Amino acid sequence: MAEVRKTSSFEKMLLIVGLLVLIIGYMLISKTCAVTGNQLSWGFLQTTFLWLLMVVFIILLAIGEDIKEGILIAQLEEIRSLKDALLKGKKK
Repeated sequence: MAEVRKTSSFEKMLLIVGLLVLIIGYMLISKTCAVTGNQLSWGFLQTTFLWLLMVVFIILLAIGEDIKEGILIAQLEEIRSLKDALLKGKKK
């Protein structure tokens, strides 16, 4: 059975920041749209594009953190097995 990994405090903070970016960004975009009278303007395009960039950046950061944690766990297991093998060889 696969071992379940606990979430780190960084991942929890990243989740909170990501949700805040989604909610506040959506509110700002809807305000910009309301101010311009539901017409496509340069400010609306800039706001939407920058918001989408932040969302993509947060997603990539979360994926990178998950990959890093997986690599660290695999390396730790490998180091433990090497240590055990060395200790068994030393006892003989």
